[in-house]
Order: sequence, then C-alpha cells, then structure tokens
Amino acid sequence: MSTPVSVPAHHPRAHGYAAHLRPPRRPIWIYITANGERKLSHSSPQNYHTFSVMAWEETDLGVYRAVFGGSEKIYHKVATLFAHLKREHYRVHCVCSLEFSSEFEERDPATALKEAWKTLRTELPTLGVLADGPGHKVYKILDVQGERDWLDRSFFLEPHGKSSDEVIAREPLDFPSLHFMPSSSEVIFLCSHWRIDAIGTNWVLDRLFSLLVAPRATLHSVPSLDVVSPGLEGAIGSLETWTEEQETYARSYIQSFRADSFPNDRMPYKGDAATLPGNPARQTVVFDPTSTAHVIAACKVLEISVTAAVHSALAQTVFALADGDDGDQPGEKHDYTCATSMNLRPKLPAPYNTRAHAVQTYVIGCACRVRRDSSFADAARALTKHYKVAYGDERVLQSLRPIYKFNSDATPVQQKKGSAAATPSAVVSPPPLPSGITISSIGIVDNYLTGVYGGGDGMPAVRVREYHFGIDMMTRQMIMYVGTFRGKLQLSISYNAGYYDPDVPRDVLKRVGNELEKGLGVELAIWENLSLDAGLDSMDYSELRILLLYVLKAQVLIPEILPEGSVGTTKHALFESADVS
Repeated sequence: MSTPVSVPAHHPRAHGYAAHLRPPRRPIWIYITANGERKLSHSSPQNYHTFSVMAWEETDLGVYRAVFGGSEKIYHKVATLFAHLKREHYRVHCVCSLEFSSEFEERDPATALKEAWKTLRTELPTLGVLADGPGHKVYKILDVQGERDWLDRSFFLEPHGKSSDEVIAREPLDFPSLHFMPSSSEVIFLCSHWRIDAIGTNWVLDRLFSLLVAPRATLHSVPSLDVVSPGLEGAIGSLETWTEEQETYARSYIQSFRADSFPNDRMPYKGDAATLPGNPARQTVVFDPTSTAHVIAACKVLEISVTAAVHSALAQTVFALADGDDGDQPGEKHDYTCATSMNLRPKLPAPYNTRAHAVQTYVIGCACRVRRDSSFADAARALTKHYKVAYGDERVLQSLRPIYKFNSDATPVQQKKGSAAATPSAVVSPPPLPSGITISSIGIVDNYLTGVYGGGDGMPAVRVREYHFGIDMMTRQMIMYVGTFRGKLQLSISYNAGYYDPDVPRDVLKRVGNELEKGLGVELAIWENLSLDAGLDSMDYSELRILLLYVLKAQVLIPEILPEGSVGTTKHALFESADVS
C-alpha cells in the first residue's frame, strides 16, 4: 500500500486546488493520498511522509509569517554575523552601466526606473519578504499606501558625484534596494544573499530593464501566497522526514564537504584577529572578445570547461603565493581547497525553475580540492569531471533536510575542529583565521541579462554597457567571480578593504591571467573601457569575425549555460559554472 504524501499549497502538485483560497489564520496543508485524491488539512497529517512545507500563518490582516527553510536560515545567519557593526556579510550587489537612446530625451530615466521597480514588486512579490528574527520570515499583502511606502524605502536616487562603490558600502536595509546614479547612468541592485542568487539577480534586472522601456500598469498585490517563492527544500519537494540511509549520507556529506572546502593556504592580510572589517571592495579584469574566443577554443581542445580552467589557474596562483609566503613552515604544502556552489534551478519543478521565482537562492555547496602536485591541465580536467559528478549526485537533493539540520548550528570553528568540538574538555588551539580565496561562476550573463531593450531601427532604447556582479565580503576571505558578458571574459574579486590593499587582488588577477596564458597556450589582452560602438569601430574584420563565431558557439555548442553552478549539466558545456553566489 502506498504511503500518502503531503504537499504544501504552494507546491506544483497542489496547484489548481488552493489557488483560489484566501490564506487562513492557521497554516493550511494540502496532501495527496495513495490514490491521488487531494485533501485539505489545517494541521500536518500524521504518519505521512511529507513534502517540504512553507506553511504561512496569518498573524494580522494581510500579514503572514513562515519558518525559514534550511538554506534560508543558514544564509541569513551568515548575513547577520556583522550586524553589530551595521554590516551585512555576503550581501549581493550588481552594477549595470546603462546607455539611453534619444527616446529618453522625453522621458526621465529616474522616474521611469522608479515606476519599473514598483511594477516589479507586484510581479515578484518575494522582493517584499522580510526577515523576522533568526528563524522566520514575514510577507505582507500591500494596499496602495503600502506600495508607496515600500517604494520610498527601497528606491534611491543618488546625488551627483557619489560612486557605485559608496552605494555598495552603505548600511544594510530590511528590503532589497535599487539605486540610480544619473551622473553615471549606473543602476545598483543590493539584496541579501538569503533572498537571491546570481541567476535570480540577472533575471530581476533583465525584467526591470524590460519594464523600463515598455512600462505597464501596476496591479495591486493579489491575496495569494502561491506566487511567493519558497525556500530550496520547498521548491525541490524535499521530504520532511528522512530515512536512516539519508541521515548517514548527510553526515558523510558534511564531513567530506568540510574536509575539502576549508581553505588550507592562507593569504597574508592587514591587521590581526582584532582588526575590524572595512568597506566591501572589488577589482575586475575584462579580456577582449578575441582573447575570450581563444580561451573558449583552447578549452574545447582540452575538453575542459572555462570555469575549470580559471579554477585551475587560481589554484596554481594560490600555490605560488603560498610558496612565497615567509610564514609557511618548511615542507608544509597543502592542496587547494575551497567551497563553490551549484545551480539547482534546472532541477526544480515548474514553476520554480522559471523567472517567476527569480527572488530566491536555489544553489547548493560544492567542495573542491586541487592536488598540490597536479598540473594546470590535469587539475582542470579533474575539476570538470568533479563538477559533473557532484551535480549529478541525486542523493544530495534527497538528503537536503538532514544536511541543513546537521549543519545549520555549526560554526566555522566547530567545522574545522571536527570531532574535537564534541569534546569540551579537549584542549584545542583555535585555527588560524581563514584568509583564502575561492571561486564562483556566473556563466554567460547574456543568457539571463540580455543587455539590450526596446527601440527600433536596430537601435535599442536601453543598453547595458558594463556589468559587475559581486558580494560584500566582511571577512579576510576573497571570492573570484568568472563569467562572460557581451563576448568578454571577466574575472572579478570581491574582498574587504579593511584586510587587503587593492594591489593584492590585482596581483591575484594578474597571476591568474598568466596561468591561463601558460596553461591554455593563448595570449590575453585587456579590454579597454570603451563603449560598444567604439569597440566595434576599433576592431578589424578578423576580430569581428572571431566575436561573431563566439556568439554562435554560445548559441549552438552550449545552449544551456547556467550561472552559479551549472557544473553538472548532462550536455557538454564549455562554460560550466560553480556558484552564489
């Protein structure tokens, strides 16, 4: 006899049954019996294997409260580590420099952006979800005045002379926020990482710019919770209960993840253990289209992904820096270990794998180890294989609940101590503060943020000239993002200015570029910071041909380029990725 399965009202298997219901003051469950019959319950059906539940409780008229999912809880906990300093760790930021056509001579870009942002809140209501303490979230159905209040609290017209770096460094807010700088035509999006990942960020901005050139009437929020994006476990349909086998796997997974993700080699930083963080900072290098095409072609020959190539180059850089560190003990050599992430959106059931649920964090960690004695090519091949194997391991998804449960209360120190942490009487020296560098891929950004919007006669009304994605780092660790936009490979390092001067990440970027040149047998040229028109005018025919070939490769050879960890797509991909972001 089959066991009945309970499904929350928001899950795809329950759609069509509860969409018309106004959420009650008590949690509402929908469950499916063995014969497929849908039934309604105001409490969790007993003795059933149940799917993930995001049971919303109405605490006031139009105000609903739910428990954080496991992934949301962990990301939120990380975000608040520096709340006492009015800082947010791992906050996502994305900067887009825009070009406006003559169409906007009669329209004020700032006003148009504000209206587009207001409309976006009705299309993606999860933008309005708030954290309520360390373990809960709140969603409020807004009336007209509520929408105005939200807009005033989340949209900012920045004064002349203010830089995007100053905007990124501002104190955290309760809501995601959008900032426009008329002097530079830059749009800056800030959002907590527990709310969103890199793909979601690109989808949000892509829709924003579409609404910017083609505004539509703003509709008031519909009193339904089906459109509020659930946490990862809810979206994937993870079981509330788990088997002994799944629990055993979860504990083994966590142990292996910690062993292969905690950074071994450390980079020298400013200050000591008592030094407080400064402002989040970034350094970026962008390679021209010709260089980018050469990198992709070389990776194809070696049967490796671009992400794996950059990952391997970063490992070789870390090894060289560690060898040159006077603080390294003679003979003490480490593998390069780090944690990255894998994008799970392609594995989610509809509608959670679509743009309608852009505002959520649908990634999972992936621990990576590069052997100290491995060559560039060997490491890149091993990483390419590792990405695919890790992505294809369905046991991780089946064990999400116990993995998050066993890991959510662990601190980095406890993770490093391992079994010693379970013995309070044991005398264990605190481990050195982590100060390594990890890597994350945002893939081909154009697949999610098209970059050109509206207009006629071949001239877009709005064009994204420059793009940057990163996160606010408050620790001594750095993270390198790798991706392409408009046919150009870009590497960007997010770090904290309180621990590193700009020359440190610049040196890392230079070394990684050198390792790519040696390992792939290519020459890399830095892209001059020019507009697209100037860039195309300066290219000769052969360069333009290479750029067009690159675009064709992106569309034909690799149709499923998935940022933030699409490392395990079953199709061969030249640009697989591995975060969240």
